Amino acid sequence: MQRLLALALALILLLPATALALTGQRYETFNAYYKENVTFINENDNRHLLPMVLSQTQSQQADGRMYYEIIGDVLRVTVTTDQAGIIEACEIRLTAPQGMAYGSSTYTDFAISGYHSYAFLMAMDVSAEPAQRYTLVTDVVEGMRQQDGLYTRQLGAYTLTCTRENNTAVLTFQNNGVVQETAPLSPDETPTPSDTPAGEDAVPSEEDVVSDEEFVG
Repeated sequence: MQRLLALALALILLLPATALALTGQRYETFNAYYKENVTFINENDNRHLLPMVLSQTQSQQADGRMYYEIIGDVLRVTVTTDQAGIIEACEIRLTAPQGMAYGSSTYTDFAISGYHSYAFLMAMDVSAEPAQRYTLVTDVVEGMRQQDGLYTRQLGAYTLTCTRENNTAVLTFQNNGVVQETAPLSPDETPTPSDTPAGEDAVPSEEDVVSDEEFVG
């Protein structure tokens, strides 16, 4: 009996730190919430957005990780999950095109990407209702405004780090249970959503998606 206990203990001690189950947002929930958030934005701001589809790639390291991405010049989203589908890291980056003028087609495309960045940001919140999840957008906007483009907070199992430099902003969620050596994402940037939401359940108008003073350097 003692020998069996010793063997069991040895197996436990040999398990790597990453073998412990992570807690956090599941990718399936993230994806479902993102689509709900797009509908919420459409209904509250008379938009006609269609949900984006993230590409899916399996890790080549036999570690069970999955990578989900949207790669564009304006909006880039990268999500990494462990073998159980728990999100290890999520990065949302938004870049304002150089020379963008209000009312131009470039601005309109940027505004649409800005709304999608809101929806992806909200998808990391575990709240059941989109209106509750939208408070994360207002928190991030206000935090970045008060701290000159640098804002950090805890959100459940994640550390959220928000940075802004010149015409690019990035929002990075890092699961606190992931050993730093295996942290999957490289930092980038996503925009500060609008500064003043038009009400508790309202979504900012297109004019407020990004202001020259708040986002574009």
